Amino acid sequence: LRAIRRSDVALLVMDATAGVTEQDRILAQKVADDGRACVIICNKWDAVVDKDSSTYGKSIKYFRDELPQVRWAPILFLSAATGQRVGKIYGVVDEAVQAHRKRVSTAVLNEVLRDAILWQPPPARRNGAQAKIYYCNQVSVRPPTIVTFVNDPKLLNDNYRRYLDRKFRESLDGFEATPIRWIFRGRRVRDIMRAKSSMNGDPGDGGKGVSYPFPHAD
Repeated sequence: LRAIRRSDVALLVMDATAGVTEQDRILAQKVADDGRACVIICNKWDAVVDKDSSTYGKSIKYFRDELPQVRWAPILFLSAATGQRVGKIYGVVDEAVQAHRKRVSTAVLNEVLRDAILWQPPPARRNGAQAKIYYCNQVSVRPPTIVTFVNDPKLLNDNYRRYLDRKFRESLDGFEATPIRWIFRGRRVRDIMRAKSSMNGDPGDGGKGVSYPFPHAD
């Protein structure tokens, strides 16, 4: 587990003939919690029997469903015994490193955010209270961390936060192998108006942030 904390990219190696074990799930959760890029390596692909044209697609779905913690991680099916696709590991790892260090401009992030809100506004509570999302910007990498300013973080439920994660991944290339850490901070309207006059400056530190390394949602 300490090796995961020291790494930039974790290779989650599994037996394609045995499926996902409880230990695999624990390690996947640790990778996500620590904000590490991840590549799922499924060894012994040559030993999988009765393969047909649908086997690959079914296998991808199985591992995605069983490991939602790292649903965004690329999956590589290979055989250490025969050497099948082993040479692809280095390229996939290089791409994961780039994803883990990816930066996106504030203008592009907010364009994606606006589109996501227009497509599906934040849900309202029974008492009429509704979250208002003002703007976002990226504050760090390894993993990419996005601070999003809202009127009240408590009004954004987990389903909507996962929705935002999914929309950002669909709209922006290069996040396939890394978690995106989301921090939601509460801001007052007058603070937002003041910040808009200097969007190229410090986004401020109003409110309290909570980090969510959300997996890629359905």
